[in-house]
Amino acid sequence: MRILQLKSGFIALLVLVSSCRSIQPEAPVTGNLAETPPPVNSLTNSIVVPIEINLAGYFKQADKSVPTVTTGSDNPCSGIRYQFRFQKDSFGIATINNQLLAELIGSYWIKMEYCAGCSDMFTAKPVCVSPLVPFSCGINEPMPSLKIRFATDLTINENYGLETKTRVQELKPLNPCEVTIFRFDATGEVIKEVRKTLKKQCEETDKQLASISFQKDAAELWKNMNQTMLVPYLGYIHFEPLSLSLVKPRLADNKLYTTLVLNCRTYLNQDAAKTTLPELPKLSVIPKAPKDTFELMTDFELNYDSISQLFTSQVKGKSVQIDKNHFDFETVTVSGLDQKRISLEITFGGTKKGTLYLVGVPVFDNETKTLELSGLAYDLKTKSLLLKSAKWLFSDRIYNELQKSTRIDFSKEFNDLKKSIDKNMQQKNGDFYLAGKTHEINVVHIFPTIEKLYLRTCLNAQLNVKQ
Repeated sequence: MRILQLKSGFIALLVLVSSCRSIQPEAPVTGNLAETPPPVNSLTNSIVVPIEINLAGYFKQADKSVPTVTTGSDNPCSGIRYQFRFQKDSFGIATINNQLLAELIGSYWIKMEYCAGCSDMFTAKPVCVSPLVPFSCGINEPMPSLKIRFATDLTINENYGLETKTRVQELKPLNPCEVTIFRFDATGEVIKEVRKTLKKQCEETDKQLASISFQKDAAELWKNMNQTMLVPYLGYIHFEPLSLSLVKPRLADNKLYTTLVLNCRTYLNQDAAKTTLPELPKLSVIPKAPKDTFELMTDFELNYDSISQLFTSQVKGKSVQIDKNHFDFETVTVSGLDQKRISLEITFGGTKKGTLYLVGVPVFDNETKTLELSGLAYDLKTKSLLLKSAKWLFSDRIYNELQKSTRIDFSKEFNDLKKSIDKNMQQKNGDFYLAGKTHEINVVHIFPTIEKLYLRTCLNAQLNVKQ
C-alpha cells in the first residue's frame, strides 16, 4: 500500500515538473532573403503645358501690309476700255468647324467706254473710228461690293514652327455691276484684277503666321524641367526630359489652342546632382494630350527593431485567460523569413512561459493606410511542440490579440508626406509655374529583407505647368 502511495506521489511530481517546463521551440529557418529590395524602376511621365494664341492680330497685321486701295485699267483700241478703283471696307476673322476663316468686304467703282472699231489707215497707230459709248458703275451711285473669304490650313513642322497655306475660298459679288445693253458684267473684270491683290494678301497672311514658333516655349520647358526637387525626409525627385510633342492645333474663338507635352523620366533618390541635358529634340505632333498626372515609385524602409518595439508596446502587459490557464504577453521580436513572410518571436509568461514563433504575410490596406499581418499562424516547429505539450495555446483569443497588436496605422505619416510633397511642388522655373497636387500614395509591394521591411509605394499626383 505504501509503495502505491510513493508511485502516485512520484507521478504527481512528474506532472508538476512537466507543467512548469518552459516552451522553447526551434526558430524558423530563414531563406531567400536579400539585403536590399529589387531596384525601383523609373517611370516616364508627361508634363502638359496648355498654349493659347490669339490669331486676330496676325491677320490684321497681314491686312495692313496690303494696300487698302487697288486700282487698275485696260485700254484696248476696240472693245471695252475700263478704269477701276477697289477699296477694302472691312476685315474680320472667324474660326468655324476648326478652320480659320478671314472675310474681307470691299467696294469699287469702274469707268468704261466702248469702241465698236478701230483703224490705222490715217494714223500711225489704231484709233477708234466710231463714237465712244461711256458707261460706269459706282459713280454718283452706291458702289457695288465684293465679299472675299480666305481659308487657312495650319500644320506644325518638326522645328516647332507654324506652317500655313492661305487660299481664297470664296469671292462673291454682293451687287454685281452689269451693263445690260452690252451684256457685259463689269464685276468680272474687277475680280480678275483684284485677284492679284488677293494673292498678295494670302502671301502676307502666311508670312505673318509663319512668325509663330513654339521653339522658345519648348526650349524653356526643356531646360527648366531638367531639375531635382527636394522633399524633406524623402529625398530628391528627379525629372529628366526625354522628348517633346505638340498636340495638333485646335481652332476656336479666333484663337489657336494646343498643348506642349514634355515626356520625362522620373525617379527618386538621395543624390541632388542633375543629369546632363541633351539638345532640344525635334518635335513630333500627337492627336491629343495625355492626362496631366504624374507617378513616382519609391521605397519606405521599416527597421525590424522599430517594428518590434512598436508591436511590443502594443501587446506587453496584456493577459488572456483560457479556462484555468492564462497567457501573459511580454515581448515581440520581428525578423524577415523569406521573400513574402516575416517571423514573430513572442515571449510570454503565465501558466506556462517560453517562446512562440509565428509567421505571417505583411499586407498594406491602402484605404485605411494600415500595415497588418495576413495568415498569421504558428510556425510548423512551434505547432508540433504545442500539439504535444499545450494545445490550449491554439486559442483564437491569443490570435485575435496578436492580430490587433500587430497592426500599424500610417495614415498620419502618409498625410504629412502628401503635404510635404505638395508644398515642395509649388515653385517657379524660368517662365513656367509648377503646381503639384498629390492625389494618392499607395503601397504596391512589400519586400522583407535581412534587416528591413520595405514598402514600395506609387505616388500619384497632378502636375500643372503654366506660363
